[in-house]
Amino acid sequence: MADVIVREMKEEDEYFVTACSHVKESAEIDACAKMRRRQFAIMKSEGAVFKVAMLDNEHIGFAYGVPIEHSSWGPLGHSLMVIPCLYVLERGTSHGAGKALIASIEQDARGAGCHGVTITAYQDLPGAEWFMPASFFASLGYIPVEIRGRESLLWKPFASDAVAPHFLQPHYVFEPVDGTVVVDLFWNAFCQTSVIEAQRVREVCREFADRVLLREFRAENREVLLQHQISRGIYVNGKEIGWGYEAPKDGIREAIERALFSEPQ
Repeated sequence: MADVIVREMKEEDEYFVTACSHVKESAEIDACAKMRRRQFAIMKSEGAVFKVAMLDNEHIGFAYGVPIEHSSWGPLGHSLMVIPCLYVLERGTSHGAGKALIASIEQDARGAGCHGVTITAYQDLPGAEWFMPASFFASLGYIPVEIRGRESLLWKPFASDAVAPHFLQPHYVFEPVDGTVVVDLFWNAFCQTSVIEAQRVREVCREFADRVLLREFRAENREVLLQHQISRGIYVNGKEIGWGYEAPKDGIREAIERALFSEPQ
């Protein structure tokens, strides 16, 4: 059996990683990948690490490590490395690619002087057991800090004085504008789903011209993130809409139309 090789992301790996393995699937994903490539360069300058797993000279997975002080996805804390995303293709799961990717980031985190590593994982997501499963990270020694619904905030401290992280605590206060439907868009350039969703929201809002006001809040702006503690979200006249995956244009459009024609302005 061939061994998995984990390495720092190289230029030839960037398309696979920034497209979240969805190589040559759509123009929308490719455009998103270009934006994420630029964002990753910024994140690298802030201490982020990007790892890829190779098997027989083919990509089978990737993972990111981001200093918690620069994590636009959350959680909040100090002197920890966040792993916001681990993804392994099905053919790589039996080769230990996920375990190898996490071990590589942990090693880098120790080398950078971090006091530990933290992960937001998920439990019992039907059809999505492959994405950040809490049971997998528990098997690697991660212990729960907080549980919120299906979300589990886990960590592995390296030092006795390490301070546990905590979830973002969303704080959204709608500020209406007379005679206008307001769409408040919270997004971050790190997450593929968020980038694609944000572009769809912009395109749909333009269809309504001056009847709709779009306000954007970038989670990479630390002041904005700390104020609202929302890394991704869509609010139409103060009401949140969402699908778990990238918001479909039809759904965004319907939500705006309801606000325009069914609710008093």
